[in-house]
Amino acid sequence: MALLATTAACALLRLGWLNTAISLAVALAKALLVAFVFMRLKRAPALLRLAAVAGAVTLALLFGLALTDYATRTELKAPWQQPATVAPRLGSR
Repeated sequence: MALLATTAACALLRLGWLNTAISLAVALAKALLVAFVFMRLKRAPALLRLAAVAGAVTLALLFGLALTDYATRTELKAPWQQPATVAPRLGSR
């Protein structure tokens, strides 16, 4: 319930960049709570824990590559031309 209250408070308060940091920290805590309590990964067999870690590492790698691509991409400006004037319609007076 504390994580829910923190999420609601963070949505209502204007804390600037801290809103994002707090929201990501709460999301991480919720994900760990689901993994360890509801999925019972702490007492799971080693192969199941290995699969969960491999999935988390793959997801982190994909996010890291996407953020690297976004941070290093340069914006290419398309050449712009003045639009041509529109010819008058035939038959109009």
